[in-house]
Amino acid sequence: MYSSTTPESQMEALLRRLASLRLMRPPQDCELSPPMVGILFWVLQSPGCGVLDLAEGLKVTPPTVSVGVMRLVKDGWLESRRDPEDRRAKPLYLTEKSETLLEQLRMYQREAFKIFLSGLIPAEQEMFISLFDKALSAIEEALDGS
Repeated sequence: MYSSTTPESQMEALLRRLASLRLMRPPQDCELSPPMVGILFWVLQSPGCGVLDLAEGLKVTPPTVSVGVMRLVKDGWLESRRDPEDRRAKPLYLTEKSETLLEQLRMYQREAFKIFLSGLIPAEQEMFISLFDKALSAIEEALDGS
């Protein structure tokens, strides 16, 4: 089943297979690219954030984010408001159009995860999720310490 017997190489192979399924990417008929959707999801989690917050969070340069944000604002996916206390700041917020799209994408992902977990009985699903959470917590802790 696996080309190597070490847990690390098995995990690498599994993650490659998982990535090839594109579960976390929007469906092909989505009118926005994955990076644009990533910006929308970031604003969903941090309403009122600015371009610098986005760039730092998405690990890209401010000019790269700025181009994407300008397009999303122009096309009605994001709203850029004025901050009365800081005239240079332009906090970003989702529009109804982007909220609708993100809800559709969440439903798409939930269905994909439902299929993903369908090969396991409920007790195995619970165990898998618990173990996956434990493994993610370990790597998050290790990365926070570096």
